[in-house]
Amino acid sequence: MTTLVQGHARPLDSIVLAVVLTGFVASTYGFGVYLFANLVVDMRRDIGFDYTTVGLITGGAQIGFLLFSSVTSLISRYVDGWKISLVSTVITSLALLGLSVSNSIWLSGALLILLGGCSASVYIPLAEIVTKGFSPGNRSRVMGLISSGTSYGVFINGLLVSFLTLQGGWRSIWLTAGLISVTLCVAAWYLLRRLGTAEEGGAARQRSASVDSHTPWLSRSLYLTWAIAFLNGMALLPFQTYLAPYLRDELGVSVQDTGFIWTTLGAVGMASGFLVGWMADKVGVRTSLAMCFLSAGLAAVLVFCFNSLPLFYVAAFLFALAFYPIFGLVPSYIGQIVPVSRLTQAFGIANVLIGLGGVCGNFLGGFSKDLTGSFSSVYWVVALLLFVQCVMVVMLGKPQVLPMEGQRP
Repeated sequence: MTTLVQGHARPLDSIVLAVVLTGFVASTYGFGVYLFANLVVDMRRDIGFDYTTVGLITGGAQIGFLLFSSVTSLISRYVDGWKISLVSTVITSLALLGLSVSNSIWLSGALLILLGGCSASVYIPLAEIVTKGFSPGNRSRVMGLISSGTSYGVFINGLLVSFLTLQGGWRSIWLTAGLISVTLCVAAWYLLRRLGTAEEGGAARQRSASVDSHTPWLSRSLYLTWAIAFLNGMALLPFQTYLAPYLRDELGVSVQDTGFIWTTLGAVGMASGFLVGWMADKVGVRTSLAMCFLSAGLAAVLVFCFNSLPLFYVAAFLFALAFYPIFGLVPSYIGQIVPVSRLTQAFGIANVLIGLGGVCGNFLGGFSKDLTGSFSSVYWVVALLLFVQCVMVVMLGKPQVLPMEGQRP
């Protein structure tokens, strides 16, 4: 392994960096994005709003994701990536604490939209950081580990819902998540400033900015990857957004069982990101992506076709086995087909497309529930889209691993 930027660092620094970035993702995605889906039933009961409003809020969070993706792609050339991630996590902490005391759906919606934006500004710098900081043979597993940070948050979500909903209510869950995130920020600040990469990072960005802007980087495979990113948002995000409401409101699954199903998602995801990333380093990113889309598609089929608690746990296992690695594999593949000087821009566009897909998927999912009275149509459409993505992955070109900036091919 090499350091975050040009030069050399102790292996411990790289390990610390990976762990801290995984924690950032756990907070901003696990708490900031996915906790709302687990608490929406209880919040509706106390505050009062319909599922179209849920669709608008979750769609709005994706709009925040789009906006922050665009802004982060611009400012990342001038501000150290770890600083962007740290500030975003601090904002996430404050928003989580705000949700614990909010009595207005509009204030809650605004905070949730802010959380959606922070999830983008945390994640955008990671692809370039990992590409510059780790050798090609390790990048997929590192991105897999970081993307699995979501699963650690989701795992904690499930435990909080299972044990605090009946005792302290949904407000206590937001409060606990916020306090955990604040603790992470304090630890991260102490660890990150010890890495001493700020000055080197600024020099690296200057070198990156000086690279010939006419270097070819657009390709058929990149366009196809962007299309896959859009379908990722349209299929995968509604799957999680409406899973708890579907199980509890329509199928009569208890709050405790729903919480433990979410805990299953998190527990499997803790290992799946790193393991699938490790597999991708061995057999290739395309093969791993195809397997992930197939696994998630089967999970959607189980949710749609059966009303069986054991099969819901199987579906959670299959979905978690695929969901968390996918968001590490996509930037890993982009890093193999795009020069490092264009990587933040290329991955930023992919994130914008994920957000657009999420806007469409979440809004249409909530609208279809209010229109038809059921979430079942959401899951058969999700299954169809995931199987389509399997075919698209087969059409991707075989990547050539690009050298790290500053190295000769």
